[in-house]
Amino acid sequence: MMRSRISVCSRCLARSRPFSTTATQFEQSQNASPVPSTGYARLTNRGLISITGADSATFLQGLITQNMLVTNDPSKSIRRTGSYTAFLNSQGRILNDAFVYPVPNAEGSDLEREWLVEVDKNEVPSLLKHLKKHKLRAKLKLRALEDGERTVWSSWKNHAEPRWAAYNLESETASPFSQSSDVIGCIDTRAPGFGSRIVTPGPEELRTYLPDETQISGNEVELNAYTIRRMLHGVPEGQTEIIREAALPMESNMDMARAIDFRKGCYVGQELTIRTHHTGVVRKRILPVQLYTGDAPTSDTPIYDPSAELAFPPAGSNINKAGGRRGRSAGKFLNGVGNIGLALCRLEMMTDIALTGEGTQFTPGSEFKVSWVPETEQPAEVKLQAFVPAWTRQFIMGSIRKPTPPVDTISERARQFVEELEEEEASQRRE
Repeated sequence: MMRSRISVCSRCLARSRPFSTTATQFEQSQNASPVPSTGYARLTNRGLISITGADSATFLQGLITQNMLVTNDPSKSIRRTGSYTAFLNSQGRILNDAFVYPVPNAEGSDLEREWLVEVDKNEVPSLLKHLKKHKLRAKLKLRALEDGERTVWSSWKNHAEPRWAAYNLESETASPFSQSSDVIGCIDTRAPGFGSRIVTPGPEELRTYLPDETQISGNEVELNAYTIRRMLHGVPEGQTEIIREAALPMESNMDMARAIDFRKGCYVGQELTIRTHHTGVVRKRILPVQLYTGDAPTSDTPIYDPSAELAFPPAGSNINKAGGRRGRSAGKFLNGVGNIGLALCRLEMMTDIALTGEGTQFTPGSEFKVSWVPETEQPAEVKLQAFVPAWTRQFIMGSIRKPTPPVDTISERARQFVEELEEEEASQRRE
C-alpha cells in the first residue's frame, strides 16, 4: 500500500519553470480522489449570467476590475478574449470573483454582443441583483442561465502550459477554439500553468465537443479533485473563500492573477484598490496551508493525504501562534479538503517574507494553530503550516518598493541642484 502523496516538483520550482504536480498512486477514500497530471472537471459549483446588448461592454467596464478594452489600442476596440476579474462594492471590497467570456457573434453586430459572466453558483441571484441596480437605462438584457443550458469546465495539462499565459489578454480571437464553435473559454491566469476555463453548450460530456487530444487531455475527474488541485496551487474561488464584502482584491491575489487593470478608467471600488497598489503594502495574502496534529511537515510544499483524519475548523477561524500567551491573530482559516486548505495569512508572521525594512516576526520552527469549540463536542485544535508558492514569492518580492533615500541624501541633492541653477543664471548674465 502506497502512501498518498501529491506535491510540487521542487526541481521545477528551482528552475522557475511552470507549476507541476507529481501524482503517484495512493489509497483512495470515499471523500477524496487523486489529481492526475492531465484531466478536466465539470464545475457544478459555478453559475452563468448572460449580458446581451449594445451597451454590454461599456456596462461591464464600469463594474469590474478588468479592462474591457484592448490594452494600448488607440482605437479603444473592445476585447474579444475572456479573463478573470472581480466585482467590488463602493468600499473596494470584493462582491464576487468571476470569469467574463465574450460569446462569438457570427453577424458581428454590436446590438447582439453577448458576454457570459461565471461566478459562484450560490451567488448568481445576488450578483444579478447588483447588475440590475446599475443597469439604469443601458441597452442590455440580463438573465441567469438555467442548469444544463451551458456547462463550465476546468481543463489542465501539467508541463505543457506557459508560465503566464498572455494570449488571452490581447489575442484577436475570443478563445483557442474556432469562431464558429459554440465552445468558448480562456486561459486560467490565477497560477502559472493552472489550465484553461471552458464553457460548452448543453450538459454533454466535454469530449462531445472537443474529441481531439491536442485540445484537451486526460479523462474527466470529480469536482473534488479539481478543488484539491486548486488548493495545492493556493488559488481561492467563490465566496466561501473570498468572503463577500470583506475580502480585498490584492489580499486575494487578484493582482498576481492579472484580474486588475490599474490603468483603466473609473469603476466601482477603484479608489481603494488603486491607492493600495500605489501607496500601500499588502501585508496579508491567501496561501495554501497544510493541517496536522503531530510533527510539523518537513516538505517545502503542501502534500495532500486523503487518509488523514483531522477535525476541521470552521471557516473564518482565527489562526494563532502555538505556545505561549495568546497574541495577535496571524490570519484566518478559509476552507480546506482533507489535510490541506487555504488561509488568509499575515506574511510577516506566518512566513519568512519581509515586506519592509523592519524585518519579519517569523521565527523558523514556529507553529500555528486554530482552536474552536464545536457545538456538541469538547474544544478542538489543529495545527497548520503556510506555504508560499514560488511564483507568489517572486511576485511579492518584485512588487516590494525600494526604500526612499535618507533625508540628508535628499537635502544634499537639492543643494547641488540649487547651486547648478545659480551657476547657470550667473553664466547667462555674463553673456
